[in-house]
Amino acid sequence: MNDNKKKKNKRPVMTLPLTNLEKVLELLSGMGVLFNLVLVIIAWGTVPDRIPTHFDPSGLPDSWGGKESLILLPMAVIFLYSLLTVVSRFPHTFNYPWKITEENAKAQYLNARYLLVFLKTEIIGFFTYIQWVTIQVALGKAQGLGLIFLPIFLIIIFGTVVVYFFKARQNK
Repeated sequence: MNDNKKKKNKRPVMTLPLTNLEKVLELLSGMGVLFNLVLVIIAWGTVPDRIPTHFDPSGLPDSWGGKESLILLPMAVIFLYSLLTVVSRFPHTFNYPWKITEENAKAQYLNARYLLVFLKTEIIGFFTYIQWVTIQVALGKAQGLGLIFLPIFLIIIFGTVVVYFFKARQNK
């Protein structure tokens, strides 16, 4: 790649403080991580050795395993929280649907960070709900996630992405 092309594709690097909304969402997702861990700690002594490990599209358990699998979801939550937190600090490295310029960089970077923090909070919330339901099913107190869980999950996640693209387009 020649030097002219490198300069042409160079994006502004900015350090943008977290907005109040981002701080609230970070707090909520952090609480979700902790709650996920606390659920496992509290339930460990009471859940049977066989627990649901997967739910079908209708929300009913369709796979079972040992109670050690309760540890997998909190590990995934911690990994996702850590990864999305670190990645969100480098919005100038993201792929954008429009060219990033000095004029639109701040708005595009904030919008992209909002996307990540909203998705992080939503996913951690859903994973925490899944963990809670898994424990409830194992204890015989629930049947499954519920028929409406998957549609709600998909609407919220894809809705967040649609809002991102709408706002990104406004700021191009």
